[in-house]
Amino acid sequence: MSLVFKRYYDMKPAEYLIQVRIAAAKQALQAGASVFDAAADSGYTNYSSFYAHFRKLSGMPPAKYRQLFAQNISLAVMDTPIGPLRILASQDAILCVEPANYLEKKAGQVTDQVPADRIIPNDPSGDLVKACMMKEYFAGQRQKFDLPLSPEGTSFQQKVWQQLQQIPYGETRSYQQLAEMTGDKNASRAIGLANNCNPILILIPCHRVIGADGSLTGYAAGLAAKKLLLDLEKGGTKK
Repeated sequence: MSLVFKRYYDMKPAEYLIQVRIAAAKQALQAGASVFDAAADSGYTNYSSFYAHFRKLSGMPPAKYRQLFAQNISLAVMDTPIGPLRILASQDAILCVEPANYLEKKAGQVTDQVPADRIIPNDPSGDLVKACMMKEYFAGQRQKFDLPLSPEGTSFQQKVWQQLQQIPYGETRSYQQLAEMTGDKNASRAIGLANNCNPILILIPCHRVIGADGSLTGYAAGLAAKKLLLDLEKGGTKK
């Protein structure tokens, strides 16, 4: 039976069932259901399994998928020297600045059903997205963004991200120095992981953290992008 099924559908029955359930969960999330309700209504009793299956098939966590379809979220993709950046904002704050293809790369496959630019007219979220456009920054004409930020993360990650915002334009810090800034000089490894999870690039300048020997380390947009940002800021401080 399973061999016949696989011959026609090119997958096992269990894999097909997962796809059906995740498709149902996507529809529920698009309609505004909570993540937990979407999981339960699509037949999941184990939330960890739901999260893993959803992320594998859609390229993003269910909460982010829901967020992209929320009515009060504005979204834009901006072309920049380091590649296209996706900007998301609620009515209150910037939620995300990340490479537009970051989700696909992280999942190892192409995401589907992600909406194109959606700037909600006469809405604070749309105004925030427009204010976050970085043309002046990439032209070396802006060093600071006075915008409300709301990155989603643990209390420890939030603490690290707050310290990142204290690194001045044109300067860098090592992971050890960042650990000392957060009050735990032995937390370099955890600091690195939190730095890597930063959801708001440039505005929360994780690119300003480098190795103790001055070497460049991992960056969501790639090391070439990190070097470009650091070189840009060094040039900007000379003006």
